[in-house]
Parts: sequence; C-alpha cells; structure tokens
Amino acid sequence: MAQRLRAGLACLLALLLCACGGGADEPRPPADVPRQAPLARPASCGQTDLRAWLHAQMQDQYFWSSQMPAPDAWAASTDAYFRSMLHLPLDRYSYTQPAAAFDQFYREGTRTGYGYTVVWADAAQTQLRVRHVEPHSPAAAAGLRRGDLVLAIDGQPPQAVAQGLPAVTTPGVPRRFSVLGVDGTHREFTVLSATFSLASVASQRVLQVASQAGAPRVVGYFAYHEFIVPSETHLDAVFREFIAAGVNELVLDLRYNGGGDVMMARGLASMIGGKRVDREVFAEFRYNSRNAAANFKLPLTANIGLLPGPPLEGLRRVVVITSAETASASELLINALRPFMPVVLVGQTTYGKPYGFQPRTECGTSFNPVAFETLNALGEGRFVDGFAPWCEAADSLDHALGDPDEASLAAALHYLRFDACPAPAARQPQSARLGPRAAGALGDTVPAGMWLH
Repeated sequence: MAQRLRAGLACLLALLLCACGGGADEPRPPADVPRQAPLARPASCGQTDLRAWLHAQMQDQYFWSSQMPAPDAWAASTDAYFRSMLHLPLDRYSYTQPAAAFDQFYREGTRTGYGYTVVWADAAQTQLRVRHVEPHSPAAAAGLRRGDLVLAIDGQPPQAVAQGLPAVTTPGVPRRFSVLGVDGTHREFTVLSATFSLASVASQRVLQVASQAGAPRVVGYFAYHEFIVPSETHLDAVFREFIAAGVNELVLDLRYNGGGDVMMARGLASMIGGKRVDREVFAEFRYNSRNAAANFKLPLTANIGLLPGPPLEGLRRVVVITSAETASASELLINALRPFMPVVLVGQTTYGKPYGFQPRTECGTSFNPVAFETLNALGEGRFVDGFAPWCEAADSLDHALGDPDEASLAAALHYLRFDACPAPAARQPQSARLGPRAAGALGDTVPAGMWLH
C-alpha cells in the first residue's frame, strides 16, 4: 500500500508537467500546464548567499509577494529574516523548522520527545490537563493519561509550564511529572524522551445507533491526527474494518488534526465520497499572479491504485468532529466534500487556513512560506475565519477518544440518530474553546500545515 501512495505522490508532481500513469480513466490536466518551479539553490550556506536566495524565492513564489515588506537586513537569524518578509497580520501560517524534524514527521511518521499535549481546561487558566497521549510514546508507557490534571512538570507549576519548557529533540532526556488522575489518584513518575512512531489513527470504533427511520445505523468512528505518508496503512486498516462491519454512517474526528499532505487529504476524501465523486474536482490550486500559469485542478479519484485504502461506498453524509486546531489539510478535506455530500460539523469552529506550502529545504532548514490558496469545486475558499460547527460541543477530557459518552462524539451520535443537534448544554469553559489563536496546546505539537510536493 505504501507503494501506491508514493506512486500517487510522484504522479501529482508529474501532473503539472505531463500526463501521468495510472488507470486509463484517471483524469489528467492539460499536458502543457507547468509546475511552479523552484529557483536555483543558493550559492552557499553562508548568511549572505542564503538570505539572497531566500529573498528571491519569496519574491517569486510567496503567495503575497506583491504585498511583501522589504526584508530586515539586520535580522539576528535566518528565521527572523524569513519572518520579516511575511505579509502580516494576514499571514499567521508561514514558518521554518529544522529539515530533519520536517522529514521525521512527514516521511517517517515519527517524533522525538515525550508524546503528550496539555491544555488549559478553564478560561481562568487554573487547570492544566492532559489532552492527548500518543499511544506508542514514552509518556503512554509511563502511565500518563488523557484527562490527568498537571500539578507540576520538572518541578514547575502549571503557570510556569504554560510559559514553555525547554525544547527536547534528542532521546534520553528525563522529564518529571506530578499529576492527579481523573480517579483522584496522585502519581509521580519520570519519563525519558525517545523517538516513537505516531499513531495517526488514535482511536477507532464501530457503534450501533438506533434510527428514527427503522433499522439501526452502523457507525464507523475514527480519530485521525495527521495527514502524513506513513498513515496510509492506518487508513487502509480502518476502512477495511468498516467495510467488513457494514458501516453506513461515518464520524471522522479531526479535532486535533492540524493538516499535512495534500495527496493524503485527497485520498481520504475519495475514500469517503466513493465512486460517485470520481473525476470531480477535489480542489483548485492557485498561485500568485507571477505563477498563475501553474494553477491547476486536482480531481478526486476512484482509482484504488492511488488511494490509501478501499472506498466506503454508499455514505450519504459524513460527520466531522472539529476544534480550533482542525486546520489546513483537514479544512481542505471538509471544503472539498461539501459540494457533493452533507458535511456535518460537530464541536468548535476550525482554525481557518485555506493556504498551503511547497516546502523547500536548504542548508538544513525547511522553509514553508504560503505558496497557494485552495478552492473547492464550487469556487469556495478563503475561509480564514474557519468553519463554524452545525452542532457546538465541547472536548470532554474526562472521557477517552471514541467513548460514546465523550461530549463531541455523543453530539455526533445524537445527530445521526435524530437528524438534529442535541439541546445546548450549559456553557462550560472547555479546552476546545481555547485553540491555537488563544491558549493553544502545549507539549509535542507541530504547526498547521498543508504540503504540496
């Protein structure tokens, strides 16, 4: 299955230069549509040459190049120099990171650290709680659990933890935790950082929901956390299980998914839409005016050779659980499916990132300036304020992901049963209301991303 996705990725690169292989019925754009071509590499990795190259790259390919300010010649670092050229305040998306970290996350599907995120669970910021623990991480092995109340980390109280702990990028660095569990048990333990595999599908369930119209509905639920190449095996397993179980309703939990690879998003959207969306427009990609000739439309596909797994045919709608950290490629998928089926959003308003990157790595740094915007088949995009939910629901940290009593999933199941949102609960200052534009998650996190390679 990994070969399928790599072939699909290679095909996408070729799409913009010439017709690519695949099934005879695979839609193809005109053969003479060029891809936005990167500039030549910098003459050297010295600051003068690297900054000159970066300035030229931004002038040519940055989406807001016509509104780009002059770079700060006195910037103290390459990152500061890069940031001095961003079109603020609109561009809250572009960033740089070490190339090794980008490759590790996107291509390898691993992370070096502890494997946890924490959030303020109240608006007054008095309760710092564990939001998620990666299943294969050292934090999980040590017993850290979703919902744990953080009393101290490395001897620092919650307010100090929220100010930021030292970044850890190597294995073997100890971190001490003092937490109070949901069951009231106080625990103290030490965790050593390590490199661990990400579980892109953090939870999956098949549930039965009574239907107003007759036979019970068979609901497939899964929490999908990152659109990365290694996650295709996870998606394949999930969809095969759902097909075998006769799933006819889908709840896709993207509340912690900040995005990732465009081809993975296109693949998942095609698997949800099935044959009825074959050849329809997944998204239109638009570059700046200097590179408008490279604009193109990427189709959805029923070609199983280009998909991470088998399509789930016959869905009449999809319910998506969202939060303020549902971003970029996650929003791309939501927007792409909206012209073809009801996409019922449950949770909180999404981040608002209709833009993407074509990452360029030079001199050990991955540069991710916004390079394009995306529109759906109806020409809809520019959702910088995010997508508002149909049914507002909290992220209830007292329950595991996939627990039918967890507030967001409970609301999704209620909608599937009654075709209506549950009655609004009393407003509580849950962490889901505090997304990356407010307090945000702390711990092992990555910036919102949508990458086209």
